[in-house]
Amino acid sequence: MALVNAVLMLVLIINARALQRNRAAPIPFSALCILLLVGVFASVLLQGVQGVLWSYPALFMFFFLLPRRVALALGLALLIGATACSVVTLGVPFAARVFSSVLLTLVMINVVLNVVGDLQKSLVAQAITDPLTGAFNRRHLKAHLDRMVVPADSPAPQDALLVFDIDHFKLINDRCGHDVGDEVLRRLVATVFARKRRSDLLFRIGGEEFLLLLPGASVDDAHRVADELRLRLGQADLLPDARVTVSIGVSTLEAGQSAEVWVKRADLALYEAKRGGRDRVVMADATLMPAGASGYPA
Repeated sequence: MALVNAVLMLVLIINARALQRNRAAPIPFSALCILLLVGVFASVLLQGVQGVLWSYPALFMFFFLLPRRVALALGLALLIGATACSVVTLGVPFAARVFSSVLLTLVMINVVLNVVGDLQKSLVAQAITDPLTGAFNRRHLKAHLDRMVVPADSPAPQDALLVFDIDHFKLINDRCGHDVGDEVLRRLVATVFARKRRSDLLFRIGGEEFLLLLPGASVDDAHRVADELRLRLGQADLLPDARVTVSIGVSTLEAGQSAEVWVKRADLALYEAKRGGRDRVVMADATLMPAGASGYPA
């Protein structure tokens, strides 16, 4: 058993050194954990009570080294196997105590992992979500756009985005107060969420400026969605006793185009919509892209 323990420790050290150097573990952790499982059974049969003690660190190793479902399966196998081996070497009363203690440890590990998982999800949501509206924030936008751009020699992608903001939003804040303005933003986001597809992503990129990412949308699809969204927001109850409108710029992704240029073209189309009288949709074209322009909209 001392030799088995020494081999396990050596394998762990080798794998840890490989991971520290950003390399794949030379010995799969799944194989290591199965070997550890068999080793616990052998230890219980050969050493009795001292062997049972190895069950608890083995459980923790399963959940630290393996995916959750695989670790749970091995944990249940350990629970059943260690109990059965304890019946053989230590008798039924002691085996019942082994079963209870191992089961309790298994349950508590999963409870702790659930709590940690919920906290991690909450922290991730806070990092990528606008706290006022619930839309994604600008930081999360860049990560998505960078994954969607394609090289110039690739087939033309079918992706589009809309950049839109509320017309005369400053007047709403000045006349009604910032609390009312904040409520208008929340209602706008709720209206967009009710309209968009599950695959569409909404981001708040400025005070009253938003971006709706439309994966798999052609030029015609993007224009139709933008016009429907403009009409829906114009009819929505965003502000009591007053109609709130939006202006929208639309840009489709082209092969070889950077994320910055893609967003900039939609932003310029938005300003064209503003100059053209607001409450309208403008499609971006090559004439709206100044030479050398880059960067995300301010």
